[in-house]
Amino acid sequence: MKTQEQEQAPTVTVDPMEDICQALFSTEEGAKKKAARQTAGAMTQRPWPQLPSRLRSAVRSDIRRLLDSAKTRAQILDAGYSASVVNQALRDLGRSVA
Repeated sequence: MKTQEQEQAPTVTVDPMEDICQALFSTEEGAKKKAARQTAGAMTQRPWPQLPSRLRSAVRSDIRRLLDSAKTRAQILDAGYSASVVNQALRDLGRSVA
């Protein structure tokens, strides 16, 4: 005989921040990555140090990948990031903010 708890379907916890990080860490370009970039770029109301460390790592990783593929700062902004997020990530990477 099953109890009521056993009959219920298991609940899956969805972490939207983890989805954003996974999309940014991914090497594949697409709509999901662009949406993740825009979401990360929209978080400019919070100071960079207050963003979750995993998100900051994902942003730096993605921006480093874009820079390694010879993208300019303007192209990175066109990819969906805000100027303040790009500037801070470039500083963290030791790159020019110009």
